[in-house]
Amino acid sequence: MTTHTLWCASLFASLCEDGVWAVPRSGLIFRKDGEALALVLTMPYDPAMPMTADELVEYQDADFEMIREEFALAGVTVRR
Repeated sequence: MTTHTLWCASLFASLCEDGVWAVPRSGLIFRKDGEALALVLTMPYDPAMPMTADELVEYQDADFEMIREEFALAGVTVRR
C-alpha cells in the first residue's frame, strides 16, 4: 500500500457513521455512509474567487475523481 492509500484507509476508519470530511482545497464535503463516502455538498462559486464558475466546477470534478480513485485503492467506495 502506498502512503496515500494508507492515509485514505486511516481517514475512513476514523470517521463515525454519518461523520463528515471536508476537503478545503476544492470545497467538497463528504459523509460516511456505511462502507462508502458520499459527496453531500460542494462549495458554490463566488465572484471573488480567482477562477470562473466553470473552472471551479472543473476543478471540483477533477478533485472528486482523484479522491474516488485513491479511496478505491483503500477499498472504499466514493459516490456522488
